Amino acid sequence: MTWWTDYQARRGQDRKTLFTDNMKNLVSTEFENSTSYELVKISGVDRKTRIVEESSIIRNANRKRLLCFPDETISIGEIVEFDNSNWICVMNDTTSKISDVGIIERCNNVLQFYDKNSILYDVPCIVGKGSISLDEQKIISTLDSEIAIQISNTSITRQIPMNYVFKIGMRNYTVTDINDITVNGLLLIKMVYSEVEQVFPVYSIEILNGNSIQVNENDPLTINAQVKIDGIIASTVPNLIFSSSDITKATINSSTGVVTILGVGSVVFTCRMENDLNVMDTISVEIVSVPIENKTVEISGSTSIIKTYTKDFLAVFKNNGLPIVKESSFWLTGIDNLPTTLAIITSQNAVNNTCVIKGNNLGGIKLWCKSVDEEIVSQDGMVVQIKSLF
Repeated sequence: MTWWTDYQARRGQDRKTLFTDNMKNLVSTEFENSTSYELVKISGVDRKTRIVEESSIIRNANRKRLLCFPDETISIGEIVEFDNSNWICVMNDTTSKISDVGIIERCNNVLQFYDKNSILYDVPCIVGKGSISLDEQKIISTLDSEIAIQISNTSITRQIPMNYVFKIGMRNYTVTDINDITVNGLLLIKMVYSEVEQVFPVYSIEILNGNSIQVNENDPLTINAQVKIDGIIASTVPNLIFSSSDITKATINSSTGVVTILGVGSVVFTCRMENDLNVMDTISVEIVSVPIENKTVEISGSTSIIKTYTKDFLAVFKNNGLPIVKESSFWLTGIDNLPTTLAIITSQNAVNNTCVIKGNNLGGIKLWCKSVDEEIVSQDGMVVQIKSLF
């Protein structure tokens, strides 16, 4: 190839690229200005599309032609949410340099099954009649003894085993053939009528904190739950969702069950299985205010002691006026709260909260008491007078 022919080829290629880019810009600008424009979800993501009849001659409400926004793609097997229905892309054309085109078919049923991790899946499907074929799909009737299913080929659907029983419509069907070769992106499943019914394991949730509890507003709280399958504790716990009936009083972490208390009152916490919200348990929690503690010590005994004689004294520890158990420690001061020699403590019993005082010289003293842990200390000493016998 000479430099001239090479130049002409590159020049032609540049023109094609420029033309394609101009067309993309034009289509992008006017994409939404069409009666066929639809904002849909493809594989759960919002996408701008145009959806038209597959054929202008034969109209099929359950089969459409989807045009992607320029430079966007659609693959066989992707789920399209459109017109209040799920659709499966069963064919696509990626040859256009402007935008991909997909043929989508409306799903007319749902397959339900639990995977090995106890997760319930709803799989949109297209139910046809007879052999596995993409050429003709007929809505299932209760008289069909052999049906064909089209579903997306995903890591989830590939877990469907042979001989698995599904309930479709009013009848049950057994999987007899799974074809993942004919159409890349789809699983084509053949099923036959089964006398055996599809049986789901019975799941239950039990909140381990109880049915109803009371907690203080400053107490930590976590709602704990366990899942049982057919009455047996599940070895692999499915994802759980926790919720609060009143987030002004308490919120709860949706996945861990950790509660944040915000106020006093009644709250109902609910625990559900993420993949089957009908499986649930509840707990009623009464959140109460924490009483203000008023801890004191009261000393009782005679207010006077004869010099050289002794007297017994008793201390009682209380919280909000109610006796509590504490170990005690007594000491003496003068009336001026300074150390004194007018009297001495000859003995004291920390457990029984008692002490014995002997008067040495005439005058006034104060008897004090505190708990050994120093949580409670008498605020005012008890005044005792040391007197003479006559």
